[in-house]
Amino acid sequence: MKLKNLILAFACCALVFTACSDDDDDKVIPSDVPEAVLKAFENKYGDIKDVKWEKKNNYNVARFQTGAITKAGNSYTTSAWYDDNGSEKQVNQDIPFANLPEAVKTAFDAYQKKMYADWKADDDVDVVSRLDMGLIYIIEIEKGKEERELSFSPDGVLLKNVLDTDDDDEILPVIVSDEIKKKIAELFPNSKSVVILEIDADDDDNETEIDILDDGIHKEVKLDAKGNWISTEFETTLPKAMEIMNALNPAILAKLVAMAGQAGIDLTKPEIIRNTEVTVVDHVTKGMYFEVEIEIGDKDLEVIIDKDGNISFDK
Repeated sequence: MKLKNLILAFACCALVFTACSDDDDDKVIPSDVPEAVLKAFENKYGDIKDVKWEKKNNYNVARFQTGAITKAGNSYTTSAWYDDNGSEKQVNQDIPFANLPEAVKTAFDAYQKKMYADWKADDDVDVVSRLDMGLIYIIEIEKGKEERELSFSPDGVLLKNVLDTDDDDEILPVIVSDEIKKKIAELFPNSKSVVILEIDADDDDNETEIDILDDGIHKEVKLDAKGNWISTEFETTLPKAMEIMNALNPAILAKLVAMAGQAGIDLTKPEIIRNTEVTVVDHVTKGMYFEVEIEIGDKDLEVIIDKDGNISFDK
């Protein structure tokens, strides 16, 4: 009996030791971090004493406290992600929800009120800065056991709304391939500034969606599995859309005005302009077309107008 108890005790100790070892698998000591990484970290952040190093998905991750990415001020929990050559691929930072830029906060409040009024936002927000990409803010909301992640650009554009099904809260780096950089440069040769915000590969459709800021305008670019361009789309105001329509083909604007008139809608009224959403789509086979949605009281108009002025009611 004593021998049986002794064996059981050793077995329990072995299990505890294994569990502890598993918890520490990702943690590394500075001497195990590549010299190039340590040098790159020190060059950027200085001599920060309290730094914890981990190995995550083949990245060297430094966790520490420092000032905000966007401006000087309070100290926030920060993680910097490096490859073995010392290239910083991503910086994540937790900031209080109250410290969000006003544009992001306003956009989130409006979207939550419209779509998720009974959901609760986390107190902390993830600020993510990636190599070759722009800054994004990720707000987590929850209702019961369900969680979602809403990603916003600094000027308050909603980039992504996804269900959070991953128990690991870690936000991993996204690498912008040379092929994507080249394709974006080809698509927007006359732009003064093009910033990539998000890259999302859709395995079901074999497409890659790329969110960009083109001279400050949020656009979504789709590429096929071979990197060929499929479409570019963006939302704009009714007056701007009318300018684009008129320049492309005056018949487009004329037919839109006529269609709106038949529905009893005057497109020149300020309240109509405010309550109209227009998505401009440029497609590889369909050419440019416009998705127009107007909602005023009990009157609404939802149409698609193509480059030749043809009107349809189904997307």
